[in-house]
Amino acid sequence: MITLPALAGQPRRSVFAGADIAATARLSWLDGHPRPRFEDDVWSLAGWADAPVQMSSAEKTWPFDRILHSGWRLVAKELALAWVASQDERVLAVPQARRVPRHPRTVQAWLYHLTFWLNWLAERRVSTLAAVTQDHCEAFLREYGVVRDKETGAVLRNKAGSSLRSVVEGMQDITDYGELLSADRHRPGFRPWGDRSPAQVTGAPTRPHIVIKTAPLDDTVLGPLLTACLHLVDVLGPHIVDLRAALRAERLARQQTEWNRNLKDAGLFASLVDGYLRAAEPLPKIETWQVAKRLRRGWDRQDPLLDLDFQHLLRPIGHRDVGKGLLARARPMLEEAVAEVGTEYVRCRNGVGVPRADTGQMVPWSPPLSHIPADSLVRVAGHACVVATSALTGMRSSESMELVVGCRRTDRDDDTARPATASWERSSRARRWGGEPDEWVVIDEVARVFALAEQLTDAGPGQLLFGQFNGFESNGPMTWLRKWVASPAGQRPGPEPIPEVAVHPRRLRRTLSVEMAARPGGLFATKVHFKHLSVATSEGYAGRPEGAQAGFHHEWKRAEAKEKLNRTVESFHQYQQGQLPAGPGADALLATFRTIENELEGHDPGPVKVVTVRQVELLLKRKASVLHLSTANYCWFEDPAKALCLKLAGAKIAAAPLTGLCDSSRCPQATHHLIHRPVWQTAATNGADLLASPRVPAGEKSRLRAELDRSKRILEEIDRAAGKAE
Repeated sequence: MITLPALAGQPRRSVFAGADIAATARLSWLDGHPRPRFEDDVWSLAGWADAPVQMSSAEKTWPFDRILHSGWRLVAKELALAWVASQDERVLAVPQARRVPRHPRTVQAWLYHLTFWLNWLAERRVSTLAAVTQDHCEAFLREYGVVRDKETGAVLRNKAGSSLRSVVEGMQDITDYGELLSADRHRPGFRPWGDRSPAQVTGAPTRPHIVIKTAPLDDTVLGPLLTACLHLVDVLGPHIVDLRAALRAERLARQQTEWNRNLKDAGLFASLVDGYLRAAEPLPKIETWQVAKRLRRGWDRQDPLLDLDFQHLLRPIGHRDVGKGLLARARPMLEEAVAEVGTEYVRCRNGVGVPRADTGQMVPWSPPLSHIPADSLVRVAGHACVVATSALTGMRSSESMELVVGCRRTDRDDDTARPATASWERSSRARRWGGEPDEWVVIDEVARVFALAEQLTDAGPGQLLFGQFNGFESNGPMTWLRKWVASPAGQRPGPEPIPEVAVHPRRLRRTLSVEMAARPGGLFATKVHFKHLSVATSEGYAGRPEGAQAGFHHEWKRAEAKEKLNRTVESFHQYQQGQLPAGPGADALLATFRTIENELEGHDPGPVKVVTVRQVELLLKRKASVLHLSTANYCWFEDPAKALCLKLAGAKIAAAPLTGLCDSSRCPQATHHLIHRPVWQTAATNGADLLASPRVPAGEKSRLRAELDRSKRILEEIDRAAGKAE
């Protein structure tokens, strides 16, 4: 065991003196990148080979030179290296040191807070950490724990306790790692807030009690968002790929052309214009910003040649512009040509027809575009791929960033195999930094998203597919999508405007889990294959129980259990209000509700008899656990032997009902409630419309008539049981 000498009057030499930071922290390093040394005042981790893509360049820079007190810079360096290199023998010799290394991203954030604390002390003329008192600590936390207006200094709000935990822990670590510090340390026996934990000091909730505060997106946002993304991918995507190829070829041709100065040959100029006239093709049009530039130079706003693109007109003969003398002589000819064929942007002319997203009417896939909007459209398609990936897989942003070109593959070992894609999980605490390859099983729509994304990037196999993106808002993917949908080019395909509501990967992940848990056959079923989403997520979990998709699977199941309990409690309250369930399983459900009601009536909590929501939930928890949500009914799957779907399939035992074979009008475990009435009403209306159609064959009408009679019977039962029948 290493013995650390006590701090004497003069600072002793640090045990980390001369250390190679990368080697000490066991960080794999890229060749050609400088390796930071302990004595450097700025440590750069730019050469860290396993750094997650999400880690920004600022997070890879540890600026100890921002600490005003030179001796405390050494303290901060020793703490930072001890945090990240917890398995170093010099750190293991400290009894209070933590044995689990902190991620370099976490260390950089803690260093940020520690810098504020040490500079706060220096500004108050505290020259040694031995002079720090509990009053100093509490005063700093009060001051640092509020958000102030930058101009007035007024307090706007208090910071959350969870955001201050690392501040308190960093202050306490000066004591906990005191034996390792060579320049300064707290006085013996002093530890900020004593034995109280950072969570107790700040009031931050511990992990088992953390509540998910991220709200799912409303249908008014999710619907237009999915429509725009999938329309860009599936309908416009192939044309955008061709547009990108044309733009690349044009840029390459420009770079390889030896450009001449102003054209002076009138005959050559006339032949170029005549070619447009013979083809009845509009002359090229310049960008809007170029028109503004000409106006500033004195061009007349009514000039018919104001928006004529001379450079593109002369490009076939390698000239950049037309001379002033030639322009003056050729002006009558040009004005006549503009009057005859007009001017138009050169890209996306005569676009191929595609169906609109709203009506299905065939329209040109894009209006004519100038270079900048065309280049922006390619970028918008790439952003749509990022958003669609997040919305349809539940990937975190850190996982989406790690996707590489070529990650998409399709397993064809059997007929049930699904498209799969590999992502890299870097953030799992159970793995060493850098993570390991992980696999997500996805639906066909996502596979098509990746196929398009790979055609919209210059990255080669094994290189990043999406790369780093700083959120979806603030000039991120959602900003570009909203602008495109609101533009004339975006309105032509018919998507709805996307509301100005904050959208980010956490909300999309939360929305997907809630939709899968609570809305079978809902909005997602109209945009994508909802059942396939559930199957893909389950396959991904089963294939790699410890993988990243397993985390989303657990989140979905938690949301599903919560939704089942809420639906069961809601049905119980409706029963108490006289709105009874209908269907073959209604009697069994009512018997359960009567038993619960009797238990509640016999409950006596004390002088005042109060029945809380929690008590109702606890009594109904077991019943809720067997509930399976369907579009048109509730299935209380308590006894597989009674399940009609299993009997029809010839199966005796199953963990869940076979929804595809469900006949809720005959199954003894199925119930119908008021929430299902719109589905049966729609079925009855559609059936009546089909029966009235003369194009439906007589044999098909017999089947439809039976379906209509069943729908009407179920509607009558629902209304009668709910007390709403006339």
